[in-house]
Amino acid sequence: MKNVSAELKTFLDTSKTFHVCDLYELILQSGAVYRYADYGLPVLLDDGRLFASSNRPVFKRGKLKMNSRIEVDKLAVTLYIGGEDKIGGVPIMRVAHSGGMDGSRLTLSRCFMRSPGEVVGVVELFGGYVEIKSGGGLELQLEIKSAVRWLNVDFPLQKYYPNCPWSLYGTGCGLNIENWKKDGIVVSAESASVVTVSVLSEEDGYYNEGGAEFITGDLAGLTAPIRRSWDSSGNTKLELLMPLAALPSYGDQVKIYPGCDKSPATCENKFNNYLRNRAAPFVPLKETIV
Repeated sequence: MKNVSAELKTFLDTSKTFHVCDLYELILQSGAVYRYADYGLPVLLDDGRLFASSNRPVFKRGKLKMNSRIEVDKLAVTLYIGGEDKIGGVPIMRVAHSGGMDGSRLTLSRCFMRSPGEVVGVVELFGGYVEIKSGGGLELQLEIKSAVRWLNVDFPLQKYYPNCPWSLYGTGCGLNIENWKKDGIVVSAESASVVTVSVLSEEDGYYNEGGAEFITGDLAGLTAPIRRSWDSSGNTKLELLMPLAALPSYGDQVKIYPGCDKSPATCENKFNNYLRNRAAPFVPLKETIV
């Protein structure tokens, strides 16, 4: 259903000729608004909104389709950009590549005029959220997706699995990873996959599926997944999931933290976090009966 004023309805019913143009309104996530008229003159609406016709990109859009069903619709819009086309004083292409258009909303309207610049009414045709498909040179390709897409979610929202679905140290899990990190240094590196660190040894397997975060040295900033861990003369020996790009040196600072196999027993006995565990180990598995 499109909202059309009584004046515009009467005008379209009685007029044999009229002028039309597309109007584009871009609202960034910051709240900044930019309006463009795909026309040779600026367009001023009765509500005070002014759509610029100069120093703007050239718009080319795809076709629209309308039906009575609720579905996620989308509109392809291509912007052909010149050197003078800017948003907030910054070239549009640079804004797009730096993420300045992420989360923005674009609305397309059709403007009807008695004569050039004399507006009778406006009909909003489509509005949605901007997704940048590609951009380079003078061409920026956008895909505008209807807000109905937010309804396109899995149902039911809650699903049940034999193991806990939460990500360890995530919001659902509730554990703070900083409270579980242990500080140490590299004692030795047998290979790019096996490293011994000066962290007081726990039971074998305690750090399985956890991580090793290198703080200093050639690997500073790297976090490596741990395949398995075991005691090594009071220190902790780690077998990493993937070989390191370089061997760590003796004395390199490292932090390690334990992993979780998502079972209720591990959640309760290892992390004391059973109340947040959402495993459903007694849900029957899928079976085929012939």
